[in-house]
Amino acid sequence: MTSIKYKRRARSKSTDTSPVKVLESELEKLRHDLRQTVRAYAARLEIDLAESRAALGSLKPAEELSRERLHQLRDLMIHVRKRKLKPEKGRRKDLRKIDSLIEDLQLLVPNKNQG
Repeated sequence: MTSIKYKRRARSKSTDTSPVKVLESELEKLRHDLRQTVRAYAARLEIDLAESRAALGSLKPAEELSRERLHQLRDLMIHVRKRKLKPEKGRRKDLRKIDSLIEDLQLLVPNKNQG
């Protein structure tokens, strides 16, 4: 009888390395990686957006800008204004649109234009 109890105890200890437990552990790590990645991604977008705003603030008055630059600004303004997002749904599609829009706005940043 004691050998049966011993085998049961040995099995219960080996369940700690069961595929279910290992997968749960990996999913927890994946969750951590997701959160870290989202924070870094959002921080990068925020920085790029802040750079674009700063560059926009450093532009000359409209009367002194070239016709080409005014058209570029008007096109960017229309592009930003007409964005169609549904942030409450949390879709990758919306993130791609925001990323693309901020990338377009980087045209305003002088040192990023040349690179």
